[in-house]
Amino acid sequence: MIKTLIFDIYGTVIAFEHGLNAETVRDLMRKNGVETPKEEVHRLWGEYYRAAELEDNFRTEAQIFQDRIAWLYKRYGCKGDPMEAYNATSATSKKRVAYPEAKDAIEKLRQKYRVVAGSNADKLPLHLNMGDAGIEMDAYYTSEDLMIYKPRPDFYKKILKAEGLRPEEAVFIGDSIAEDVQAPKALGMHAVWVNRIKTPAPYGQDAEVKGLDEIEDVLKTIDL
Repeated sequence: MIKTLIFDIYGTVIAFEHGLNAETVRDLMRKNGVETPKEEVHRLWGEYYRAAELEDNFRTEAQIFQDRIAWLYKRYGCKGDPMEAYNATSATSKKRVAYPEAKDAIEKLRQKYRVVAGSNADKLPLHLNMGDAGIEMDAYYTSEDLMIYKPRPDFYKKILKAEGLRPEEAVFIGDSIAEDVQAPKALGMHAVWVNRIKTPAPYGQDAEVKGLDEIEDVLKTIDL
């Protein structure tokens, strides 16, 4: 029996434009006289973050952002202030908005299930974005709270322990194949892939939806 729904937040509940922060950094380096190759910068931006997720020494997302920007500035010989770029990306993140259906869908789901957040995020921006969207959940588990990032198994295990759940009693819901489908499934949890734009494919998900307003119906096929 399903008791709890665990939602990824960014790209699932709160709209997130991939590549926007990397472009913000490129624009500021350009203003400081340094042209950079777009594809290379975007690749390095993602690789740095994925490597940081797997480090044993935990860094908050804010620290990862600051360190990553400083590293890129040094790599490309940019003499500008990396903190200017960090402040610009932080300002952008504060303006993120929820997907149109998110608030109503989550409110309906909370009438039947316990609904919590499980997100790779720092606490302050997540609560700010959720508060601005008027979305409430029953609990919030961020990487900053748990001191670990998805897709490492202990991220999910800590949530299950805190919620007093067996894996089969939880459904992880999110847009990332590795973090929100494959990793939870490997631990025996259910998984719903929120696929708004990609070509459908079998990654082991129990169900696939295009928007959060479809989740209530697909849960009926899982919670038998």
